Amino acid sequence: MTNEQAVFNVESEIEVLKQEYIAFLNSVVLRYRTESKEPTLKELLTCQQLGAKYFNLIENFVGNSGLLGAHANGKWVTGFAETCHSTLNAFVVHINFLRSHSNILQDAVVEPDGSAYANMQRMVKEYLPKDTWQQLERSFKDNELPVKGFEYSGVNDLKETPKWQLITGLVVGVLFALVILCATIFIPSPTPTQFFIFRGVFAIAMASIAAIIPGLLNVESRFQKLSIKATGAIAVFIVVFLINPPALIGS
Repeated sequence: MTNEQAVFNVESEIEVLKQEYIAFLNSVVLRYRTESKEPTLKELLTCQQLGAKYFNLIENFVGNSGLLGAHANGKWVTGFAETCHSTLNAFVVHINFLRSHSNILQDAVVEPDGSAYANMQRMVKEYLPKDTWQQLERSFKDNELPVKGFEYSGVNDLKETPKWQLITGLVVGVLFALVILCATIFIPSPTPTQFFIFRGVFAIAMASIAAIIPGLLNVESRFQKLSIKATGAIAVFIVVFLINPPALIGS
């Protein structure tokens, strides 16, 4: 099963749970409005269970959707963030409905914990306009519901370098380094122009190799009245290209 199929299957499952929850809730509410008949304890517990299954599946899917690569599709992730926004609004209604019948449920009302639905809140905050998620956050606060996802964005994703990129960097770096090595053997006294080119190619070679080595190098220097700040492979390139070891030795 591909990642796309996995996402589609979960979305289909979410829709099924949503329809089951809405259908059951509508029947209870409709009977109350037409017959003024309070829902039974069994009905309220069923409503609470169906709602939890629906909301929790979406909450779990938010975390897994990033692993499945779905966030790379801008239109999908925006649409799903809007779905999360609608779901969180529905959750406010859901919990208030259960609270309004606390006299029947008594101790059976399950209040959300401090981190409940934080993934959906983060999704809404990251991909929807500021005024949209802030209004939702106020609604959660007004109803004394947890807002940890709105307040804490979470740890940034670790970006793994593709294997093909690592191999390409190694091959290019070694190849260019060998070219410069041969050039220094056959041209022991290069002209200033040749030396400039040699140093540029060698800097590219070292930067390509450095790109596949774990760790981070930070460089800050001033070159011809320009302030230069760089990290990673670019920092290696600047170090190799701007510093002239033969000139340093000669001085």
